[in-house]
Amino acid sequence: MYAESANSPVGRPSLPARLPVAAALIWFGAFLASAVPWFDQLNAADLIAAFWTFEADDYASVLAHFSWAPRVAMAVLIGCGLGLAGAVTQQILGNPLASPTTLGVEAGGQFGITVATLFFPGLLALSPDLAAVSGGFLAIGLVIALTWRLGFSPVTVILAGLVVTFFLGAVNMAFLLLKGEWLGNLFIWGAGSLVQNNWQPFTDLWPRVLVLGVFMILLMRPLQVMQLGQTSARSLGAKVGLIRVLALFLVVMMSATVVSRVGVVAFIGLAAPVLARLLGARTLPERLIWSSVLGAGLLLLADTLAHWASTWGDGSLVPTGTTTALIGGPIILLALQGLKNTHHMPGQDDSPAGFLPKRRSSLVIGWALAMLLLITICISMAWSPGLTEWSWTPITQWHEAWVWRGPRLMAAILAGMALGLAGTLIQRMTGNPMASPELLGISGGAAVVMVMIVLFGADVGRGGQLGAATLGAGATLGLLILLARKHRFAGNQLLLGGLALYVFMDAGLRLVMASGGTVASQLLNWMYGSTWLVSEAEAIGLLALIVLISAGLLVIIRPLSILPLGETSASSLGLPVTKVRLLLLLLAALLTASATVVIGPLSFVGLIAPHLARVLGQQTVGRQLVVAALAGGLLLGVADYLSRIVVYPNQLPAGLLAALVGGLYFLWGLSRHGRA
Repeated sequence: MYAESANSPVGRPSLPARLPVAAALIWFGAFLASAVPWFDQLNAADLIAAFWTFEADDYASVLAHFSWAPRVAMAVLIGCGLGLAGAVTQQILGNPLASPTTLGVEAGGQFGITVATLFFPGLLALSPDLAAVSGGFLAIGLVIALTWRLGFSPVTVILAGLVVTFFLGAVNMAFLLLKGEWLGNLFIWGAGSLVQNNWQPFTDLWPRVLVLGVFMILLMRPLQVMQLGQTSARSLGAKVGLIRVLALFLVVMMSATVVSRVGVVAFIGLAAPVLARLLGARTLPERLIWSSVLGAGLLLLADTLAHWASTWGDGSLVPTGTTTALIGGPIILLALQGLKNTHHMPGQDDSPAGFLPKRRSSLVIGWALAMLLLITICISMAWSPGLTEWSWTPITQWHEAWVWRGPRLMAAILAGMALGLAGTLIQRMTGNPMASPELLGISGGAAVVMVMIVLFGADVGRGGQLGAATLGAGATLGLLILLARKHRFAGNQLLLGGLALYVFMDAGLRLVMASGGTVASQLLNWMYGSTWLVSEAEAIGLLALIVLISAGLLVIIRPLSILPLGETSASSLGLPVTKVRLLLLLLAALLTASATVVIGPLSFVGLIAPHLARVLGQQTVGRQLVVAALAGGLLLGVADYLSRIVVYPNQLPAGLLAALVGGLYFLWGLSRHGRA
């Protein structure tokens, strides 16, 4: 390699031919697929002419001009904007996982639209951009506030972004469940819909996207300097902080503007830059240009698939945002084979010192959490609202209150413990502080199996559901490990693969939910962690399973302590790495599946509980397992109680409340890392 470099002239690296060829194929295939349904009504020339004119006496021509053509143009425009925004985000943070989606910008934009719809409808009439941009700045502002003390470490930036995304998504879903009569249409819109009936939205949007794109291109030179690192960039006179602020400002404006028009179109801002890099875009100008081109092609292809699915199905509208994941997920999985093999995420080597607080006594922390859990149980059983006022239930009457309060509370606490244990196992097994059953798609794998069982009306009982969900969770985790094995479980590759699987499966679930109907409404409550339908037998069965698995965890303390050292070091210490990983795989899948079967694929708990253990100063394996289990149980116990009383006599899914309660505490804890 070095000999070839010595004999070749120094200059810009050549652009691989596969990049323009692949882009051309994607564009041609997507455009042709979108035009195929019209060929029996219009010839190719008339169809192309539909972009600027139409025949008033030809219904097909009118429909193509006002429906098909603006939809294609909107897909291309938005795809270009999101692809460019994603490339800029990844460049400024030096992280291939960064995108408007993972930083919470798109979730913030949707949150702004939701709040404006409920409380400030006049603001939407004035400018929908203002509401979306405000929500986007709220999200990115939270991320910046949480991470600036740590020097915008990529690990903590992405972690904070995902937490903010989960948190704002939970708030959006809570509004939807409480105000469904007003926000029902926002569920489809929030998933991204590019359906058009005139050219006005495109006419309003393209100047904004063009201006923001030009400003991003003007930042190319400062962004190139940032490639040298913060220290070198500052030595060259670059104002690193100002460059980051300007770049993130433009990314927020671009993403929020798109969200205000068509809803959340996730994954394009992540998939397009990854695909460009995978196909050979090396320099920053190449990545910016080809990310835009590929983003447009990918979104056009995804929108075409959404249109076909809506046409061939039962007539239900399939959101475009769901099909972007169906396309983007496999792209990210393919990218795992092409990304540089790094055992740590960028900046991860420097982050633990600032990320982990000082050690604290596990005995004190454990007893404190146990007492808080006991207090939560007592308050949940005794103090509750009635028809006219709040009242205390004497302990002598708890056996009567147990029928409607006890099983759900018990199931919530046990599910929280299971997810806390599963999250800790996965993080220790992979050596990745951002891994969790939710983010790695494990909860999604179990949920997909459960949804299929419900849709097909199969009566397999709880035992059959647990077995099927365990199989789905285990298969997902096994696939992820298989994909990441080539790169020896590097942080980038593992998290990218997990994120791809998570979004891919979430898209499938959203497709089911978008179909509507009674089944969809039931699944909606279950998916977000409803506990009110849990029976006593199910709660006791979950208890027995958790106790059994916890006993098995006692024998894996040493393997969990050794695995983060790497496969070579672990093997040299006499650890059978393959067998241990298979055992941990089974335990993590079983824990995740048991919680998923009973109360749905809860968001946040599997991610939040292990980090709460770190926030509380628990760094060794055994202590972290115990504290994470107690923290997860406490989190869901409090969430279940709040879900009963916050909107009484109505109820909210406990999973949503868990995301709100745990998210607030975790954001507070993350903000204090910089002071430790």
